[in-house]
Amino acid sequence: MKKLVLLFMLSNIADSFALDNKLNLAMLDNGLNRCYPKILNSVLQQEINKSKTKQTQSPFDTKLNAYAQQRAGSTYNTSYQKIEFEKRFYDSPISAYTGFDISSGYTPQYDSAQITSTQGRQFVGLKFNLLNGFAIDKDRLELYNAMIEEDKAKYEVELAKLLIKTDALKAYIGWLVAGYEMQAYQKLLDIAEKRQKKLESRLKHGDISEIAVKENYNYILKRKVKLMSAKDYFNQYSQSLSVYARNASCDMMVLDETMLPKKLPSPVELNETSSEKEINSAITNRPEFKIIDTQLQQIRNRQKLASTDLLPKLNLNVQYNQNNSDTTSTSYFRLNQQEGVAKLDFSLPLERRYATGTNEEVSNNLRKLQNERQLLIDQISSKLQALKFTVNNTASQLQISKDDYNISNQLLKAEEVKFMNGDSNFFMINAREENVTNSYLTLLSNLSDNYKSYIEYNFLNGQNVNLTNIQLEGI
Repeated sequence: MKKLVLLFMLSNIADSFALDNKLNLAMLDNGLNRCYPKILNSVLQQEINKSKTKQTQSPFDTKLNAYAQQRAGSTYNTSYQKIEFEKRFYDSPISAYTGFDISSGYTPQYDSAQITSTQGRQFVGLKFNLLNGFAIDKDRLELYNAMIEEDKAKYEVELAKLLIKTDALKAYIGWLVAGYEMQAYQKLLDIAEKRQKKLESRLKHGDISEIAVKENYNYILKRKVKLMSAKDYFNQYSQSLSVYARNASCDMMVLDETMLPKKLPSPVELNETSSEKEINSAITNRPEFKIIDTQLQQIRNRQKLASTDLLPKLNLNVQYNQNNSDTTSTSYFRLNQQEGVAKLDFSLPLERRYATGTNEEVSNNLRKLQNERQLLIDQISSKLQALKFTVNNTASQLQISKDDYNISNQLLKAEEVKFMNGDSNFFMINAREENVTNSYLTLLSNLSDNYKSYIEYNFLNGQNVNLTNIQLEGI
């Protein structure tokens, strides 16, 4: 026995796929990831989500604010100009700003009026959200959930690979079995055609009746029909597999009969494993659970926003001013005065409908998604147990099929001896040959069921994501 590696096909045909010694299994796996449209689209979606994250960062870009006002009237005759840079931090409930403003004439724009800062003032300040929005607000929610979407897209790429590579494995098993079935029918036909040549030679010498020759030819025609059907079946699987088998130029490769392995892989069996361990493996490896976890995190972010909106708004603004003056208008006025300003804003929405409605919505969505997650666990658990039984059962059936095939061959040889001794006829010989072929086809069918069940079992466990790491035993 030797270990064989599965790429998107059983690698006991590694040599067959090393076309012109330029392609190997790792390159083919890379080609599938690099060329297959669904995987490429999943990767593109990941890039799209990164772009969306960049968009949601825009509320936290540094802003340049400019303001100008000219006021004329019987009470005020003044102008006012202001320029300011402002920066919000998404990971902190703080905004920072700095700038310069100046006015002429008498204006209420300054707390101390025009007379305190004839040459304008520089200022720097910080804004704090003390309660509402301390941890999250609508802008931060959109940004945080966009970041989570990036992770979600990464897991969706894994899911696409898991689904596609699992389908590719099944397509390969179908192609393999169809190829061996075609070879079995070809061999059956070859036996009849060789016998026909001998019979026709004996007919010329008068050693056999014409009806015997016609009877054997009748079997030839029936076997030709079966072979043509098997070839069509094999061609269909070759075309299906070509969607996954691609060369370095991303062109699809149609695999012909010459690429079939020389030996069939041996059946696989599964060791007894606790259901809890299998489920834990599925939860760890299956991308769907990682996707659900990201969705849960997004819902919890909305829940956090709803809880925050239930709090009153309490905002603190701290500002430092440098007032630039060249004249004094009163005896107590001081040139170039420096000052600190603190402001506190408080508000409380009495009905708080948005917060309470959002809180109810996200709570129900959270329970709904948790129910879906539990349903997925239950379904996987049930299917894993069924598939484990199927894998081991088909392995046992395959052994029975081998015994049946061996006995059928022994009966055929015994029938040939009887025929040579004149104790049998062409009908029995052909029937024995058909029986051997049917036993072999049953063996192939059991092998197909065994591997497809095994592939499905590893799909449920999430083990088919990296198919180059899957080990099977071959003859």
